[in-house]
Amino acid sequence: MLRHIPLGRMYNLRDLGGYPVPGGGKTAWERLLRGDNPEHLTEEDLRWLLDRDITTVVDLRNEAETGRKPDQLASQPDFHYFHCPLLTEGDGMPNLETDVGRGYFRMLEGSDLVAKALRTVAAAPGGVLFHCTAGKDRTGLMAALLLGLVGVERADLLADYQVSETYLADVIHHIRKKVPDLSAFAGASKAEYLGDCLDLLEEKYGSVSGYLRAIGLTEGELATLQRKLLTQDDPKGGPVFG
Repeated sequence: MLRHIPLGRMYNLRDLGGYPVPGGGKTAWERLLRGDNPEHLTEEDLRWLLDRDITTVVDLRNEAETGRKPDQLASQPDFHYFHCPLLTEGDGMPNLETDVGRGYFRMLEGSDLVAKALRTVAAAPGGVLFHCTAGKDRTGLMAALLLGLVGVERADLLADYQVSETYLADVIHHIRKKVPDLSAFAGASKAEYLGDCLDLLEEKYGSVSGYLRAIGLTEGELATLQRKLLTQDDPKGGPVFG
């Protein structure tokens, strides 16, 4: 089973498949991918996605980010690109490490933006790649909501989030050389960041599904998202390369 996917110059592209869910099943492979901005993809990389019917792209970045570094898949005729920013212009992450979890929760309180992104995932005819710039914060929140909806344990939600730090380590190292005053926690994805956010979500809404209902997703939309996460075309599972 290969969770980290080596396509183009994407450092943090991963599959949401293979996580245990209540009842003994697992989340489906090759249906939902989380990642950083797609760039330097080869024809072979594009074919790998198309062969798996992963043809919908949900870009969670704001206008300034997409202007600086466009999503390569946005210009590909075989892909359906949707711009669904989770942060509006001028919004950003907290400057203090102790505020990261609360910053995530404030992002979730922008319910119209979150609902639009999730509805886009639900409406996709096949598989979906959703991403932000580094694939850590906004993408990590989306992944936690999707996995939490089908009952993936919190420990797995936190592990899925935390590993971003590993894949982004080289990128952050190079950035720090150019920006020596970069915050000490830049690129970090400590489990407590997401854990703090989930604590606040559960305190206010009871559960991930309670939050999703509160922001307006219908029972039909929730069921569609669950099917995307749980329908396993190949029970032996696992992406195959080469």
